Amino acid sequence: MEELIAPIAPLEERESIEERVARTLRDLIVGGQLPSGTPLVQRDLAKQLGVSPTPVRAGLSQLEREGFVAVTATGRAVVSRLTQEDFEEIYAARLGLEGLAARVGAVSVGPAEITQMKRTLRHLRELAVEQDVDAYLNQRWEFHATCYRSSGRQRLVDEVERLFWRSDRYNRLVLSTAERFRESVGRYRELLVACEARDGAQAERCVQDGMRWAIDRLAGTLPSEAGE
Repeated sequence: MEELIAPIAPLEERESIEERVARTLRDLIVGGQLPSGTPLVQRDLAKQLGVSPTPVRAGLSQLEREGFVAVTATGRAVVSRLTQEDFEEIYAARLGLEGLAARVGAVSVGPAEITQMKRTLRHLRELAVEQDVDAYLNQRWEFHATCYRSSGRQRLVDEVERLFWRSDRYNRLVLSTAERFRESVGRYRELLVACEARDGAQAERCVQDGMRWAIDRLAGTLPSEAGE
């Protein structure tokens, strides 16, 4: 006999206070308004944000899981430092997963996706000239994600996106000059060509070569955790 399951009412799709707190603090950290090492006192943050300490505590816990916040030996929350080890770990994970997403996505890209990628690439070139880093990084994700989503592998795309935004502070350091912007956007045409040819192996190489380019420009400039 089939077991009867009580009906479950759908949840409202809206951002909770905890999520809003986490998003606000994340944006402040990524934008540099809360630099590395800044103490994050729950009572003070709650007062400034106009909320109770409970959602602040939950928001900080979420940001700790995402790597934006660290908890010291004394239990104090601070904005996490940018380090060589953290950078290497994030990019090692991105090399594997994002390369896979490009390989399985490129073989399934259709005409609509190619049109979208061309439109986004034109926009990226304009933003590179303007050096608008916020808009550039958002559009860069959309350019790549158009390929990745074509795979239909949502779990993979979600994890790739999490790592992409986890590396946001490092991405901003890479894009520190007009020349870096030009070099960065100049690489995306190759991914578009690979997608047009539905060449998964080439798409994977393009994405991984782009990340290695970023690694070469930033890896030696970051402090080591061993020196703390």
